[in-house]
Amino acid sequence: MDSHTSASVNGDVRAADSSQSDRQSRSNRSGVIIAVLKAMIVLLELICLWGQFVVVVMSGDIVATYPELASARWPYAIAGVLGVACFEIALIPLWQLLTLVKHHDVFSGKAVSRTDAIIGCAIAEAVLVMFVLLYGSLAHSEYYDPAQGISVDVAMGAAAMSLACIVALLLLAAFVLLLIVMRSLLKDAIAQRDELADVI
Repeated sequence: MDSHTSASVNGDVRAADSSQSDRQSRSNRSGVIIAVLKAMIVLLELICLWGQFVVVVMSGDIVATYPELASARWPYAIAGVLGVACFEIALIPLWQLLTLVKHHDVFSGKAVSRTDAIIGCAIAEAVLVMFVLLYGSLAHSEYYDPAQGISVDVAMGAAAMSLACIVALLLLAAFVLLLIVMRSLLKDAIAQRDELADVI
């Protein structure tokens, strides 16, 4: 083997080692990022559990301050608890997606079902927000005011709450549409990978 050939082989070996080192470094970085994201998911789950407890307690405090809203306590409290639960459940397929990324298994088709689960949770959340919006806009209750000695008609919603619900619905619609586009791109990528695998 002459010196030119030897130098060429050594250069190829060094390039291969460098490429493998770069891949290992990227893999280590992505592993750290995934671990941090999973820790954040655990933290979010704990915050959500605390939030569900707070929703029930706060509903009681609001009724104590505004007794005319007593009939609306449990519809709002249940909707709040279920709304937080939708977010909690959506974190489970998100965790599974991160695991697929860690194992380089995103294009196996499993990611599509996890994305569908997140979309389903977002749609369920939108249904709950719609319920709160309609209930707050349409529901009324008769409340006997002991100070005035008369019964008054009380609306169960407020303009600020209705506005917040409309904004939440718009954000959820945008999120669902974005996920549907991402799901479509993912399915196309999986199909292209399968075609390449068949060709090879």
